[in-house]
Amino acid sequence: MEIGFDLISDLHLLPGDVFNWENKATSLYCIVAGNVSHDLRTIAITLTHLSNFYQGVFYSLGTLEYENMTDIDTRTNDIIRVCNHIRNVAVLHQRVVIIDGVAILGCNGWYGIPDLKGSAIAAHLDDIHYLKKSIEKLQRHLDVTKILLVSNSVPRQELYYGEEPPGILAQYEPAIALMADTEHKVSNWAFGTYKKNVDTVINDINYVTNPYYKLNPYWAKRISIEV
Repeated sequence: MEIGFDLISDLHLLPGDVFNWENKATSLYCIVAGNVSHDLRTIAITLTHLSNFYQGVFYSLGTLEYENMTDIDTRTNDIIRVCNHIRNVAVLHQRVVIIDGVAILGCNGWYGIPDLKGSAIAAHLDDIHYLKKSIEKLQRHLDVTKILLVSNSVPRQELYYGEEPPGILAQYEPAIALMADTEHKVSNWAFGTYKKNVDTVINDINYVTNPYYKLNPYWAKRISIEV
């Protein structure tokens, strides 16, 4: 059996921007790899719009959502509270969704941000710890045969293709969490932030991104997983 997910990311919408996804869905499910908007109402409107076209919309928070915010935890809780009232939308923050043997696991990652400081450093380390522990637990989950990882940040340095931000060597790349994938269940990693399209395989894992950045026309990137 094949399960499909439409990947979109990096919408960077401002209040009042029009984003129309009618007749563009190619799968039953949608992955949103962060950077929807810095405006809470715009996030709600956009995800509500997407929820009309999918049985499930799985949303990983991006760094844009925290722009000009000093309290990461409060902002996260605000977004989760809003999304809890939107049909078919699940925020991938310390939450695993399992569909027909595929576990969907996500986080922001906070990787690749120049001069990462303070609470962002703590959030970066917490996300990597969460990914590692969750992957570790899913190795023993009998109903899970594949794992789809989602992050707003680029998972590993080499996926910047020489365009990595300054200071990145001082940070832990999210892909370090893959050391917990002892049963090789992780098959795909969808991510955002990087401004170019990526679809490549490294160590049997398919890394994919599909940034919007006001590109026109813009279509979903379909991720197909065999279970």
